[in-house]
Amino acid sequence: MNRLRLATYNVALNRPHAGDLITELTSKSGPQVSALLQVMAHVDADVWVINELDYDPGQQALTAFQARLREASMDFPYRFTAPVNTGVPSGRDLVKQDLNNARETPFGFGDFPGQYGMAVLSNVPLDTESCRTFQRFLWRDMPDALLPENPDGSAFYSDDDLAVMRLSSKSHWDLPLALPSGSYHLLISHPTPPAFDGPERRNVCRNHDEIRFWVDYISGASYMTDDQGLSGGLAPDQPFIVAGDLNASSEGGDSQPGAINRLVTHPSVQPLRPVSDRGHDLTARWKMRADYVLPSTQLAVLGTGVFWPAPEHPLNVALERASDHRPVWLDIALPDRA
Repeated sequence: MNRLRLATYNVALNRPHAGDLITELTSKSGPQVSALLQVMAHVDADVWVINELDYDPGQQALTAFQARLREASMDFPYRFTAPVNTGVPSGRDLVKQDLNNARETPFGFGDFPGQYGMAVLSNVPLDTESCRTFQRFLWRDMPDALLPENPDGSAFYSDDDLAVMRLSSKSHWDLPLALPSGSYHLLISHPTPPAFDGPERRNVCRNHDEIRFWVDYISGASYMTDDQGLSGGLAPDQPFIVAGDLNASSEGGDSQPGAINRLVTHPSVQPLRPVSDRGHDLTARWKMRADYVLPSTQLAVLGTGVFWPAPEHPLNVALERASDHRPVWLDIALPDRA
């Protein structure tokens, strides 16, 4: 058997202005990037699901990050990234903080298109031609969507708002790993934090439904249509791994009660609890579980964990400097080549 290690990591490579990250990564690496390289080298994953790496149309930031990794003896020849909804103008006031409704807000929180983007880096082939993206899927098209309401019970979003309002704060991706034993579907997203809203709880509701999208997708629902016009969820018996910063915890926090539980307890998902050397499953500096790597029941799991070592570990300073999140990894067994 061969081992494949997949990890997800919110690397916090978001910067205030478009182009800032490109400039930083193409010049001398700063302390955060150097710390990230140390952490990623230690985890030694074959596939990285990356959250919060600013997206640019020319993919220059991702190319520069690949180069930095290569300089640190980590070569990932395969990659994928795509546009996200953060910072993309909606043409509507979707936060309703302007009494005149004259303020235009983006589909997902961000100061420019692509801020807080996502990417995948891999040393095994990615079937990018078969990748499905759901960036433009409308929230209203989810049956029984948990759409936000004002305290008086009236709808927070008008019909005109819902005609453009997208479900994904960034995007949802179904990206197959092209392995000799077959395709394993990486189901990648980064739902909005369930906070920074008002009594309508619009971000709480959206976080819930962004997570619920994967619950329905792996259940074979038919309602979702991807950006290429193909409808339907994952076909039965297809192996998958849900990965990313899902911004929800089953124990406390601000997310809608049960938001993450429906996913982690889904009958097609293995009930794993990745634990760090400190004996907990926390993945974020604010002492919550936010980041997930959830394999389907078809996969042979060899191990899983959170890289958050004991206080005396020499990489603890790098971990603190690199990000406010910790990497979560999963080892799966692959059949030997015939």
